[in-house]
Amino acid sequence: MQVSVLLTTYNGADFCARRWTACWRSASPISRSWWWMTPPPTPPPTCWRPAPIHAFACCAARGNWAWRRPAISVFPTVAASISRPRTTDDLSRPERLAVQAAYLDAHPEVVLAGSEVLISEHGRLRPTDHRPGSTPALMRWMLHLDNPITWSSVMFRAEAARRLDRFMRQEYEPADDFDLFHRLLAVGGIARLDETLAVYRWHRANTSHGQKDRMLGRAATLLADAYRPWLGEDAPAAAVLVVRHLVDRQPAPDAATLARLGGVLERLQTGFCAATAPDPATAAQIEAHTARVWWLATRAAVRSGSPTALRRWRDAAALGAGFRPGARDIAGSLRRRHGARAAAAGTERIGANVGQGRCPWTPIKAES
Repeated sequence: MQVSVLLTTYNGADFCARRWTACWRSASPISRSWWWMTPPPTPPPTCWRPAPIHAFACCAARGNWAWRRPAISVFPTVAASISRPRTTDDLSRPERLAVQAAYLDAHPEVVLAGSEVLISEHGRLRPTDHRPGSTPALMRWMLHLDNPITWSSVMFRAEAARRLDRFMRQEYEPADDFDLFHRLLAVGGIARLDETLAVYRWHRANTSHGQKDRMLGRAATLLADAYRPWLGEDAPAAAVLVVRHLVDRQPAPDAATLARLGGVLERLQTGFCAATAPDPATAAQIEAHTARVWWLATRAAVRSGSPTALRRWRDAAALGAGFRPGARDIAGSLRRRHGARAAAAGTERIGANVGQGRCPWTPIKAES
């Protein structure tokens, strides 16, 4: 199986040529699993891993267009069976290509595979709030509540992307990765590997941070289209509510807003399960994920200064049946005295990194 890496750079043609020549000649761990073949100067050593980069393409641009436009222009020329986009904000482990290519080879029904990531912020690495054990069936549901896939971690089948009308739709920038994921769901499954294979570097120059409002607006438009078969004319308002409180992670300002969010979650889960007919194991995973999301939204509201929100959570017993927070977690939320200030600081720190694997809530343990 051959892999093409889409790497964009600005005024970097000379650097790329020098860098990749050095990697080719190097005996480092990176060069043992990543190699450039357009064409190779000598046959690759037999000790190198079986997930070679088939092509490394450089294209001249008229200006600094970040990664999207150059990648869109290069993608039609990709000849390999698998493509891996590479942004300047990510770091990859040496074994990443081999692990993801092997997964796609073993799961032909999956068209895109992301991975778990670490987030680098202010010189420190932190984990995401993702839980292990997701499946493509569960990921389909998760993509209707948030973007659980970090773009910097994905690898996808080139043929699956070619079956779409377009690769990346510029009218959905900067949420065009979220748009791509939803369109690929019509072609096959999407997975997220539990292995940590990439590091996402978070900083204020990130597109997702600098264009927060625009990105959230595009995400709401996408989700409204996805919700319309289940919610009808209520879909746009429901999408705005989900984007504000589940994607952007803003705490609900009062119990009434939280109740509306809970009602939307119930209707979405009912419509999704009716449309996809999940097996019992998948249905249980979907219920557990929805319940956990519902509790985290409740906890954020409580800690931001709305303790009566906890009553709404207790009233929606069916919605929370799949996940039970620990007693200490509930009590700790009620004891928190500076919740509003902490929530505001957390929102500013995290921004609206759709798909960038942020950790907006303190990780919780059900057994605590």
